Formats: sequence, C-alpha cells, structure tokens
Amino acid sequence: MLIKHTPDVYEKLRVLGTMATDDVLSPDTDTRSVGPPSRRGYQGARESLARVYPAAMPNGRYMSLLRVMFTDFCMMDCAYCPNSHWVPRRRYAFKVEELAHLFMELYQSQTVAGLFLSSGIAGSPDKTMEKVLNVVDMLRNHYHFTGYIHLKVMPGASYEYVEAAHRLGTRLSVNIETPTEEGMIRLSKMKDFQTGILDPIRWIRELTQEKTGGAVGQVTQLVVGAADETDQDIYQRMSQLYKEESLKRVYFQAFRPVRYTPLEEHPATPTARQHRLYQLDWLTRVYQFTPQELESAFDGSGHLPLDMDPKSTIALGQLDRFPVDINRADEQELLRVPGIGPKAAQRISSQRRRHTIDTQRDLQAMGVVLKRALPFIHFPGYRPSSSRQGRLPLFEEPTRKQLIPATTSSSTCSSCSSSCAGCPVSSLKASVSRPTKSVPVPALATA
Repeated sequence: MLIKHTPDVYEKLRVLGTMATDDVLSPDTDTRSVGPPSRRGYQGARESLARVYPAAMPNGRYMSLLRVMFTDFCMMDCAYCPNSHWVPRRRYAFKVEELAHLFMELYQSQTVAGLFLSSGIAGSPDKTMEKVLNVVDMLRNHYHFTGYIHLKVMPGASYEYVEAAHRLGTRLSVNIETPTEEGMIRLSKMKDFQTGILDPIRWIRELTQEKTGGAVGQVTQLVVGAADETDQDIYQRMSQLYKEESLKRVYFQAFRPVRYTPLEEHPATPTARQHRLYQLDWLTRVYQFTPQELESAFDGSGHLPLDMDPKSTIALGQLDRFPVDINRADEQELLRVPGIGPKAAQRISSQRRRHTIDTQRDLQAMGVVLKRALPFIHFPGYRPSSSRQGRLPLFEEPTRKQLIPATTSSSTCSSCSSSCAGCPVSSLKASVSRPTKSVPVPALATA
C-alpha cells in the first residue's frame, strides 16, 4: 500500500532553508541549527532544521536572519543552479500563512531578528512575486512586524510587483548572476538580461530616490566563473552598478558544479578568486581607488593574480611613488600602502598631531601590518633600501635550506636508477653527505 507523506512545516524549513544557501548575505557568515521550540534539547534537534545567518549590517553589527526560500520549484533553465528544472528531485513549497506564522514563532522566541526571503520561479515571475509579497504583507499588517526584511525580486517581474516589494521590504536584490549579456545567453535561454534583470534594478533605484518609507537600498550577486567571464568584466559591471544604479553591495558566489545541470562537468571556481574580487570591491568602495589605478591589478588575460592581493599588485607596479613619509602623507596616500587599512590610516593621522611616529611599535599598535607595509614607508630612523622595496617577505624566493629535502633516504629518481649520471637528486645527496666540501645545489628546474 502506498502511503503519501505530507511534509510538515519544519521539514519544509529544513529543505528550503538549505536550498537558499546559494544566496550570499555577507562575505563571511556562519550558521547554527534551529528547531521548533518543542524539539530543542532533544536528540532530534541536532539536525539542522533551518539556517540562521549572522548577516553583516551597515553599522558593523550582525543581525540573525532566517534565510529561506518560499519554494524550490523553478521553471528556469539556469545551467548552474540546483533549483533549475534540470535537476530531478522532490520539490517543496510553503503556504503563505504557515511561513508567516513560522517566522513569527522564531522571532518571538528571539531566535531570529529578521527575514531573508527568496524563491524559485514557479509558474511565472509575477505569480511567484505575488505569493512572496503576500507573506511579507501578512508579517507587516497582520503580525505588525516592523523589522528587517530582505526580499529577492524575481527576474522578469512586472513594475507593479517591484513597486510593492519596495513598499514592503527593507532591502531588495535582483541577482544579476553574470556581468554581460553574452554570459547570460550561455547560462540561460529563458532569462533576458536587459528586461528581466537590468530594468528591475533601475526601477528599484528610481523608487528609492523618489519615495520615502520603503526599501533603503538594493544589492546584487554574481556567480563567479560559470560563464567564463574575466575579473575585468566583473569589475566593469560592478563599477557601473555602483555609479549608475547606486547599489549598496555586490556579492560574489564561486561557481560549484551541480549534478544533472549542463555545467556539471565545468571546473569549480577557486575560492581564492572570490576572495580577490571582494578585495577589489573593497578597494573600489572604501579605499576609493580610481579606475586607472585598478587597471594595473589585472594581468594580461583580464584576471586578478591569485597569489597576491590586488593592493600589493598595484603597489609593486608603482614603486616610483614609494616609500611614503608616514608623518606627512595624507590619508589617501596612506591607503595606497599595503598593510594600512582605513582604521589604521585614521589612527596615524590622529596620532601624529600629538607626536611624531618614529617606531615600528607605534605603527603596530595602530593596526598596521608591518610585514606588508615596511617596504613602502619611511619614518625617522627607518627608510627601506631600494632593494627591499617590492620584495615582500610573503613572496621571497625559497632559501637554500628550504630547497634541501628533509630526508635523503632515497637518491633515485622516479624515472631512473641511482647510477644515473648527472641526476640532480643524486647530486643533492652528495652535497648533503659531504658537508666539508662546498657543492652548489643545482636548480630544481633542471630536474
């Protein structure tokens, strides 16, 4: 006999809270398990029934948000997405009343302080937006919740639904996913880059500028590496969104292949690339680097080096402007020095009004990373030599001691015998076994 199983609200919360993890709240977030009040403290509560994220807020504090999808049904064909119609699996969906009631239950128990609500596109963008907005409307007008709600606007939603989302939400976002129209064509045949994504972003910006009492801003997210875009493509789109659409943040999600999708054989994007893009974003928004300065951070292929942060790359390409006088440089000049951030630059500017900064200990106490900064600064009693500039300790060549293996039990190559004449491994052992005679260590590149 076939028994039909109807999932309860906590099973939906476990699944739809997990499926929402592709939406990024902040570059570094942690999770903790949440269960219904009646189940906490029991063995079954160890399972993750929802994900509560400490999202970074503009004031530097963190707010625990319930991040969940309304449904993981999706009609779209995004080649990277685990919620797309390519993936054969069981799908879940909340009812409007049960999701609103569940959130208030968690809010009243002080488990969460706000809501991050997204959804797959079931039926059409407008139908999905209508149900999502009904949830938020019930929270605002029935439960009188006045706190933080982040709403995902569905790609392709009509203007009237975008306007309603602006009226009810605290912050809005439309995931742009890729920086170019060509990239969107590669990722989805059903999404229109201009009318489905860029137009709603523009509408939100206009509504935010024209009306008060609604959403206070918008953010977006890119999937890095799915469309084989370059870091320079991402930077150009990011700059345009900040300058023309007044976005608060651009988030990045490194691509991970998903089984059954068209990109399941596509290589995953290194997490280091995502980190470098966040550093580039920081230089753009906070450090106020000019586009001309940032151009030198990219290599010939339009990518950021993975083995060096963009700020150090730029500094090494402009050695003629270093070292800077730590007691005379203004804050913008200090911010160009690797190892000096905004807080450290402010402390230096404030402290030198009282006395001259003349020791490394002073700088270290102000938050300067001396390992990175010393080749690029000078102060009384210290001035880096020209040979030290550009030779950061982090990127020094390995020493002779580091080149010698720790053990020399075997002197044979993997492809030759111990009697192989001229074998660098045999020569290396000879140099170690005869310490009284100085024998130069052969370069490993000849091996």
